Amino acid sequence: MVSGKYTTSGKPLLADDPHLSPGLPSVWEQMGLHCDTLSTACPFDVTGFTFPGMPGVVIGHNQTSSWGFTNLGAATQELYLEQVTGPDSYAYDNGNRQFTNRSVTIKVAGAPSQTITVRSTADGMPIISDHDALEQAVGQNAPVTVAPAPPRGSGYAIALKWTALTPGKTMQSVFELDQATDFTQFRAAAADFDAPSQNMVYADGSGASGNIGYTSSGDIPVRADGDNGSYPEPGWDSSYAWKGLIPKAALPYVENPAAGYIVAANQPVADSSYPYAMTPDWDYGIRAKQITDLIQSKIASTGKISPDDMSNIQLDDTSVMAKTLVPYLLNVKLSGGAYYTDAQALLKNWNYDQDSGSAAAAYYNAVWSNLLHLAFDDKFPASVRASTDCVMQPVTSNVPADGLNGPTKMQSVCGTRAPDQAQPDGGDQWMTVVSNLLTQPNSSWWSFTYNNGRQVSGLNNLLAEAMVDARMQLTSLMGKNMATWSWGRIHTLTLNESTLGTDDSSLLSGLEHKLLDRGPYQLNGGSSAVDATGWNASAGYQVDWAPSMRMVVDLSNFDASEWINIGGASGQPYDAHYNDQTQMWADGELLTWAYSKSAVQGAGVDTLTLTPGQ
Repeated sequence: MVSGKYTTSGKPLLADDPHLSPGLPSVWEQMGLHCDTLSTACPFDVTGFTFPGMPGVVIGHNQTSSWGFTNLGAATQELYLEQVTGPDSYAYDNGNRQFTNRSVTIKVAGAPSQTITVRSTADGMPIISDHDALEQAVGQNAPVTVAPAPPRGSGYAIALKWTALTPGKTMQSVFELDQATDFTQFRAAAADFDAPSQNMVYADGSGASGNIGYTSSGDIPVRADGDNGSYPEPGWDSSYAWKGLIPKAALPYVENPAAGYIVAANQPVADSSYPYAMTPDWDYGIRAKQITDLIQSKIASTGKISPDDMSNIQLDDTSVMAKTLVPYLLNVKLSGGAYYTDAQALLKNWNYDQDSGSAAAAYYNAVWSNLLHLAFDDKFPASVRASTDCVMQPVTSNVPADGLNGPTKMQSVCGTRAPDQAQPDGGDQWMTVVSNLLTQPNSSWWSFTYNNGRQVSGLNNLLAEAMVDARMQLTSLMGKNMATWSWGRIHTLTLNESTLGTDDSSLLSGLEHKLLDRGPYQLNGGSSAVDATGWNASAGYQVDWAPSMRMVVDLSNFDASEWINIGGASGQPYDAHYNDQTQMWADGELLTWAYSKSAVQGAGVDTLTLTPGQ
């Protein structure tokens, strides 16, 4: 988001593209909600994105202002270990409390209904381990740091504390956002947005160059000293109970920062001086830093930023990590002849862009994936993956909401992880870890032992192994001829129709998925790129999260604003608008976003008129 003093129109520009797991029907529905005459009884003249079936516009703009969201990443959940002392009781301080039991019937298509009993603690926390094997394993294995700990027996029960389980005013907040016409009203509306916690950005066109602002939102707990949500806590000790919520007035915010722009890309929004702990696991800020650099570079070169510039920033697919790693890769002497060195040579003149047609991007990401497997996989045995795991996380420096400074030092943080979460996913945390290790060429992390006993040790030797493995892997995936390689051939997105589930093993189910699913689409970008088409290095190169939509709002002329959605505006598989926007989205295109009555009528193709009482 950029203030009008740095835009070609003299009014703010606001861009938003929240990242979610895509599917069909689309996560978002594009909608306008317009009263013919604005009044207290009918106060809406708003357009944007909402969730299917949900009234009001969640992200978009009204007649004066615009807003967007990204995930704040605040820690709003807590797992508690509960010692069950009887059929309906559990330990609490020096006595016992009673569980509350309720029956829940789940209707199953084509099979008998299933009835389960849900137990909850006295303060409303459901016992999730009663029906989940993973949580039962947590109850059996999670370490207890307080003494004396009550007998574990066959395992502690696991209770979930989560702000989203408490009734709140989020729906009311959406209607308030739809009507907000200045930053004060916007912050008041954001204060009612209880869950999930979000970064909320704001812009309006009033005054000489408009106004921009940022605020955090959501119910965020104040925890006991030393508790950051990483470990399950002892539920039998009341000192570990939440101490309330961070006051909404104390949540970080900024209005019209001197920098003239605001970047909210999941990076830390508060430094160590902030009196409340929001999360131990901020995004490391790689995307936010790249966005900041692109804005600053554009301002320095031309002084002004256009709507097209904002769209181009959204589509930036630069691999920032590659700028660090590639010089090390090019410094490695490979044996085995041209078969391997020709692949290495792809990196020599690569511009670090992860375009779908780039062979160099495919090779680099394959090297990155194989490097992670070689350096880290065997360091995390199954017994550790299923219980506790320690990772390196940054101790962040001052990070104002109008930009950021990167991590300054690292600390080790331990927590409970599921088995499939222990292997490196290749995201920004692992990029930070590897960047630090590159300056330690003799670290024990740069070692690997094959099943036949052959050992590899040292930075250059392990990088060489990763490049060799990447060459062979891409040969198996795309063929020996590197001229046929491209990042998009392996970095694909398939949109799955979710209501039927993911099992297509039966003939009928498989046929239904073929009729309802769409793709694969070859995509630019990658994990921690601004164009964040994320993939998990432990699972393959397929895209599992992406910009769920894109919008660029021009506060000088709402009818000049643009938007695009994954999928389309219909949930009907045979409707022309079921999936008519996805290829344009994949190609980085935007559609004209009509707002005024004349523009909507001019752009309209079909009209549905609903008459009350008929």
